[in-house]
Amino acid sequence: MNKRDMAKLYSEMSPDRLSIIKAEDEINEFLETVKEGIAIDGEVRFHKRGIFEILARKPRVVANPVTREQIKQ
Repeated sequence: MNKRDMAKLYSEMSPDRLSIIKAEDEINEFLETVKEGIAIDGEVRFHKRGIFEILARKPRVVANPVTREQIKQ
């Protein structure tokens, strides 16, 4: 689902029957707030919904199928 589809769904579910543009603006505002929360605290928790956080992963080693050269991604 892309942001436009999400905005259509959000506008249909809202009691005020928002326009799609207004729904996109509200979704963008929410996402910016979540980004700021992650930057400040490292995670954002929603009770019974989930957690937004940034995870650090180790680079994995893959091989080029032609040359068999090992590459870190």
